[in-house]
Amino acid sequence: MNMELKLTQELERKPSEMIERYIELRRMRTKDDERYAAFRKVEYDDPMQEIHDALLDALNRMGSDSIKAKTGTAFKKLGVSVTTADGSEFRRHIIGLEAWELVDWRPNKTAINELVANGEPLPPGINRTTFWNINVRAPGEKA
Repeated sequence: MNMELKLTQELERKPSEMIERYIELRRMRTKDDERYAAFRKVEYDDPMQEIHDALLDALNRMGSDSIKAKTGTAFKKLGVSVTTADGSEFRRHIIGLEAWELVDWRPNKTAINELVANGEPLPPGINRTTFWNINVRAPGEKA
């Protein structure tokens, strides 16, 4: 059955049937996602992590930053993670030193929505778009 015909059949259903089908598809997708995540971990992620660890160990033992072979190259690259341990302390530091280059700025959606709800104009340089979405809940499912 082609996709166009299948979609037409789906849209010809009663709303209650479409809701039921949507919930069924969502549950099936979740089960498949979980199954695939387990499959992927065993078949790909774990073996790749073992190879990663073995290559890193080999590079460290050799005192080298890279290994080149006919099949490819493995090289060490320093990764960095920066997270906030204490948000208010960090903000106090930034404001006190006026070290604005240490932060990324983005609008706070909740605060912007409150401005709009109070009839205030958007700050300069901000775009705000609203759109309708459909959420579907199974009976007894919490929002």
